[in-house]
Amino acid sequence: MVTVDLVELDIDNAWTWRLPFAATSARTARTNVTVVLRHLAVGQPTVDDARLVISELIGNALRHARPLLGGGLAVTLRVEANALRLAVDDGGSATLPALLNPPLLTPSGRGLWIVRTLTTAWGVREGVSGNTVFGVLPRH
Repeated sequence: MVTVDLVELDIDNAWTWRLPFAATSARTARTNVTVVLRHLAVGQPTVDDARLVISELIGNALRHARPLLGGGLAVTLRVEANALRLAVDDGGSATLPALLNPPLLTPSGRGLWIVRTLTTAWGVREGVSGNTVFGVLPRH
């Protein structure tokens, strides 16, 4: 069972978790996000959307990027008055993430399309040691 320490909220109302560069990190991130958002009495539809967005962001990082220096990924949930910002930091890749429009029956390629559909904003920030891909959900 995963325990989320709700006492470690930083001054910016954000939680950050350093997770392994592994598929199991999507499950851990979903659990952590769920615990925090339920503690804050965020509505279940928003919790469900946040879980899906963080899963897709992590899945894309695992498929297309490298781990951060020192290994792993960083997952951040920032809670604002009217919005939730979900972000995944990775070690970067040869190309920036791009929104695709795959054929309907293609088994992959929909991650950022799902993120774009569920969020009010999404984007990529290039950094010195990697990229941050984020999505912003309205807080209900």
